[in-house]
Amino acid sequence: MHSPISLPDERSRRQLFLNQERLFRLRSEQEKDVTLENLKSRLLRKADGHLNEPTTDFVITGPRMLERAQQVLTRVATLSLAYLLFERREHLKRAKQELMAARDFPHWNPSHFLDTAELCTAFAIGLQWLHDELSDSERECFREALVHKGLLPGCEAQEQPEWWVSVPHNWNLVCNGGLAIGGLAVADEYPELATQILEFSAKNIPLALDSFSPDGAWEGGPHYWEYSAWYSALTIDAMVTALGRDFGLSERPGLDRAGLFPIHCVGPAGLYFNFADADVSALPQASLFWLGRRYGLQECIKENHRRLTQHPEFIHPFDLVWYQRNENDLAEMPRSAYFKRAEVACMRSAWNDPEAFFIGTKAGSGQSDHAHLDLGSFVLDAGGERWASDLGPDDYDLPGYWDSGREGARWRYFRLNNQSHNTLALNGHLQDPLGQTVIAKASFRGDSQHLILDLSGAYSEDASTVFRGIRLMHEKGVLIQDEVVWLPGTKEHNVRWQITTDAQISIHENSAILCKEGRILQAGIVSPAEAIFQTGPAVAGNLERPNQGFSQLIVSVADFATYARVAVFLSATRANIEITPLSSW
Repeated sequence: MHSPISLPDERSRRQLFLNQERLFRLRSEQEKDVTLENLKSRLLRKADGHLNEPTTDFVITGPRMLERAQQVLTRVATLSLAYLLFERREHLKRAKQELMAARDFPHWNPSHFLDTAELCTAFAIGLQWLHDELSDSERECFREALVHKGLLPGCEAQEQPEWWVSVPHNWNLVCNGGLAIGGLAVADEYPELATQILEFSAKNIPLALDSFSPDGAWEGGPHYWEYSAWYSALTIDAMVTALGRDFGLSERPGLDRAGLFPIHCVGPAGLYFNFADADVSALPQASLFWLGRRYGLQECIKENHRRLTQHPEFIHPFDLVWYQRNENDLAEMPRSAYFKRAEVACMRSAWNDPEAFFIGTKAGSGQSDHAHLDLGSFVLDAGGERWASDLGPDDYDLPGYWDSGREGARWRYFRLNNQSHNTLALNGHLQDPLGQTVIAKASFRGDSQHLILDLSGAYSEDASTVFRGIRLMHEKGVLIQDEVVWLPGTKEHNVRWQITTDAQISIHENSAILCKEGRILQAGIVSPAEAIFQTGPAVAGNLERPNQGFSQLIVSVADFATYARVAVFLSATRANIEITPLSSW
């Protein structure tokens, strides 16, 4: 149990994120760091771009106004940091306008408390970073908005408690974290309120931080890893800069390895293995700088530099606040990784080779946070292109989107069930949303890396066992081998194997050529010998997001007695492959 909260003197409390050391480094003209100067220039351009934009308006879509709350936070932090670095009064004026507009919102939407928490963070940053440039009346009105529209509703929610207070996912981290950050910003004037909030937050945040255990992965996919890591870093850093301690939060198991997870999840095509409710974009993440420095992971620092180079239009103010120099001499990371709790694995033939093979796959359960029925699914990169894709999330406001029970409406949506993912459908059935599946074997030795996934729990309606083997043969290609043992008495024995792709597909019986951007990928059915490829549309319902440009490459086999095996080899050039039972892998 952490020790009771104690608040330091007033001067220390004002050092929220931007302490004197960080400000000096950012302002210093000595020892020029070309990359840092470039990022400062990017920040200035971004701040200038905000000058003529209208202030964020109050609009709630569905249950949330999260994008607008996040926009307020990003704008306030960008304009405020730009003012501190470049001392241009127009940035100060525009930051105040953004804060004033959000202060005048009728409420901060506490029924969707992520929105409230983001605005608490925005106002904390505005109050602290601009403290000496705000008039007494401005400080008072911004502080009162933070207290009455954010902290008091949040304190009440923590006391009840609301459902998000102790959940093991991002809502806990963002809501409790935003409240803690906001509390630190007004601790001079409201010490009892700040102390109470900090006590609640420090007690409950570990329940979500422990979801990074044991190896830093996040079951909700790489984008919810980003959101969770971002608020973990924000909250811990706010406590350290304001209080000098983080109550043991940074020592929670798995957080010290968390920065490696998004690195492994990015393929050579520069896209995420976007399982669960994630999309493919892998943009810079300031939290990688923070994680790299805090845990001595130079790989994280190097990765964020790589992303900042790949996306020169992108800058976040905390890329400067948490900036770390890039060290070039690093040992190469392992080419493969298995993340046990999330049941996610990634394999590649090489690092720093845009032509390399990459495959990301997963097991797990449909009951994980933001999960899809994507058990056994994979994405595949080769030759600088993504060939087997995950379509990503659908509209969160679709009816029943969060109804994830066995008969839940969530599973009727194409993007969320196994009909769209690069896995199997047996007898036309959906995977069991309550089924538990695991990566039963992971072998990463030598130039033939392989995995075996036990997917039996997802198909218990039709089969006694279902195993998927994935073998990466480095420069040769990837073998996907599935073995199904049917339940006795099962009337139908139909296996549908599929991948979803935005490549053009041409088929010649048991072989297919996928073509994209002048590149090709060969697909060949190794087993059963008589099977042939087919194509099909990636069809979505009327309310669902369209899947324009995507289609499916399909193998459909039937009439097996008790056992079925489907094996497909995906490679840059056609090759003859001999297969052996998965039991011998």
